[in-house]
Amino acid sequence: MLTRRHLLALTTATPLFAMLPRISLADGHGDTLRVAIAGETGDLDLLQNVSTLSSYTIVFDGLIHYGPGGTLEPGLATAWAVAGDGLSISFDLREGVAFSDGTPFDADAAEWNLKRWMGVADFSWIGIADAYDSVVKDAPNKITVKLKRPVPAALLELTIVRPVRFLSPKAAAGQPIGTGPWIVESHDATKTVLVRNDACWGEKPAFGRLELLVVPDELARANALRAGDLDVIGGDWVAALSPRRAKALAGEGMTVVAEPGTATTILGYSPKSPMMQDKAVRDAIFLGIDRAAVAAVLFEGYADPTADIFPTTVPTAGKRHDVPSRDVAAAQAALTAGGWTGDASGWTKGGAALEIDFLVSDESFPGSRRIAEMIQGMLGEVGLKVNISSVDNATMHERRPAFQYDLTFFATYGAPYDPHGSLGASFVTASDTGPDGKIYIHPDLDVLVAKALETGGDAREGAMQAVYDWLYDNTAACPLVVTQRIWAVNPRVKGFALPVTDYDIPFKGITLG
Repeated sequence: MLTRRHLLALTTATPLFAMLPRISLADGHGDTLRVAIAGETGDLDLLQNVSTLSSYTIVFDGLIHYGPGGTLEPGLATAWAVAGDGLSISFDLREGVAFSDGTPFDADAAEWNLKRWMGVADFSWIGIADAYDSVVKDAPNKITVKLKRPVPAALLELTIVRPVRFLSPKAAAGQPIGTGPWIVESHDATKTVLVRNDACWGEKPAFGRLELLVVPDELARANALRAGDLDVIGGDWVAALSPRRAKALAGEGMTVVAEPGTATTILGYSPKSPMMQDKAVRDAIFLGIDRAAVAAVLFEGYADPTADIFPTTVPTAGKRHDVPSRDVAAAQAALTAGGWTGDASGWTKGGAALEIDFLVSDESFPGSRRIAEMIQGMLGEVGLKVNISSVDNATMHERRPAFQYDLTFFATYGAPYDPHGSLGASFVTASDTGPDGKIYIHPDLDVLVAKALETGGDAREGAMQAVYDWLYDNTAACPLVVTQRIWAVNPRVKGFALPVTDYDIPFKGITLG
């Protein structure tokens, strides 16, 4: 399973600038775009979750690509058709395409790839894989995928990063051979070097080489950008750029590009906490937080306050709710209505004091401690006693799935996985999310999410809205902000535009000065 998106780093880290390989334009690298990545790419095995997710998309193509706003764009399939009963999907495959080793992409290659993950238990979290029945080769460049049951999100699922993309059937073990615009020339723990695939079917990059340099430390990445040793940094799933660092870089002549994001930062309540099962307490938390202040102060304006689970940048995100202004009196009134007695000095009910364990980990979610402290102060003025438990990454990964907390941070997966990805994983009791845990679970919610994920056609929007209404009416989660997508580029980079998702390495439209 995926690990949850990191919150944008808000803390200052120890410089690791000396670890970055020096690359001089004078040494013949004027045709090379140098992009920072936070972790090594590995061998890009499509069936193993061991490589940097963002690196897959420049080497491998899918049948369908994720376009702006969740539109579906042709990839290795030029057209597709879903049967009226939803039990089969036919694909017209792009003709004249070959993998970078010369192997033709055709119905045989497509069938070989699809059978590597469809119907395989390890990939049952993907609806189309879980419902898979068979693949039929209708013609040399046409296939039909048959399903045991309809999967309304099937086409959107085919846009995700892995395992749905296509590898050459003749590739040896560990060889990342795709049909995409870049070919891996070499990779190790410090960098991955790619060369342009001049035989690719799509738009060719304007430059010949791409180097993905492993720079785990954010300050080192920023310093390298300033020094001209990196051309591009940013992207939540590539090498996150914090709002504070982005502000500094913008003031130093670097180009900073930010756009509305697709992932929501959310406060989630433990389903095993008696305190959090009291809706009055959840209402008080929801009303007692100043989301606009969190966005402005802690995210430097690079976030948008929200009261909804998904932003409008995600398909079928549901109707919008007004972002509530912080209202201490209303929060206290909610507690009083729920049978609590007290005031700004504290609250009790049935002899028990209202005291909340707030679990945070700066290792898991960089900057979460600062956000938690701000929220602690806000809720303290309501009279809620909030104790922050600051733990390391390993402890977070143990305590969160065991629900050993009252309150903690979560984030939705973002494009191209949402809304079905986060709904099916974070709000369903039976799904296995490993260390990610659950934002909220309830038997009634299980039924609603199952129906929403199984409903297609014109009824789908209403079924999805029923989930959002239930979550909102029950104050089942506390959305805070939608973090913006932030990138920074060196002035020699021209024509930079944000990639469609932060799982993509930016290179399209770029020229190098």
